[in-house]
Amino acid sequence: MSSMIQSQLSIKVLDVLKIQYKTRIIFDYVQSCYTVSYIRKGEVLTTSQEGEYVASAGDVMIHRPNEPFNVISRMDGIHYLFNIQVNVRDGEDFFELFPIGKVIQIRDRNEYERRFDELRSLWLQEEKDFRDVQVSSLIFTLLYEIVESIKPDGNLSLSDPLFTDRFNEALQYMEDRLEQEITREELANLYHMNPVYFSRAFQRIYKLTPMQMLRKLRLQHAKQLLERTDYTVEYIAQRCGYYDASHFSKVFRSMFGKGPAEYRKSIKFTKTNTVST
Repeated sequence: MSSMIQSQLSIKVLDVLKIQYKTRIIFDYVQSCYTVSYIRKGEVLTTSQEGEYVASAGDVMIHRPNEPFNVISRMDGIHYLFNIQVNVRDGEDFFELFPIGKVIQIRDRNEYERRFDELRSLWLQEEKDFRDVQVSSLIFTLLYEIVESIKPDGNLSLSDPLFTDRFNEALQYMEDRLEQEITREELANLYHMNPVYFSRAFQRIYKLTPMQMLRKLRLQHAKQLLERTDYTVEYIAQRCGYYDASHFSKVFRSMFGKGPAEYRKSIKFTKTNTVST
C-alpha cells in the first residue's frame, strides 16, 4: 500500500535572528512580512491594532505584516525571531487559516529552543545542497509547535482566561496588604514593568485598573467582616486601608448601595428571619 503526499505549503524565510538587549523600545514598527518572535528571556509589553499584551519567557509574539506595532521592555531580554511569508493552498495566508492569537505560550520550550538553534545554525551557513529544504522544514516544525500550543490540551493562547494567572502575584500582594498604602508603582515593580504599561496590561485582563481592583478587594473584605464579625465600623475601615470612617462609609455605599451599619443590620435581619422560618 502506498500514498502520495503533495505539499501545499509555501515558505519564504527572510531572516533568522537572535537578539539580546538590556532594554528594548520600538515604536510604530512596520514590516512587509510576519515576524515570529519567541521570548527566551525577559518580559515585554507589545501593542498593535489588535490591542495590548504582556509577553514573557516562553511566549511567542506574532507581528503581522503592514500593521504598526510597539515593543517595550525595561529589563534584560533575549528574543529568537524569524521573518517569513507563508502561504498554503492557492496562495492563502497561513496565519489567516489558523486562529493564532497575538501572543501564544509555547507548550514545550526546550523543544522550541532546540529547533530554533538548529535553524539559526543552518541560516548562518553558506548556501549548500538541501540547505533551503532543511530551513523550511525547521520553520514548519516551529509553526507546528505554535499551532499545537493553542490546542485545548496544550498551553493556551493569551486570549484564554488562564492568561489571567500572569497577575496573580499582584492580586495576592494586594490581598495580603489591604490595610497598607499600596501604589501602582509598587505593583509594577513586582514585574519589572513601567507603571503605565503595567496598568494598561492589568486593565485589559480585569477591566479594572490596579487601584480600582485594590478598592474592590478592600470593600469585599470589609463586606465579609461586617457579615462575620462584630468589629466596629471604624475598626473594619482601618483593617481595609481606610483611615477615615466617613470616607469608608461613602465608598462602601457607592459599591453596595448601603452604608456599612445599614448593611450589617440588613444581614442580621435576614439571618434572623431565615432561622425563624
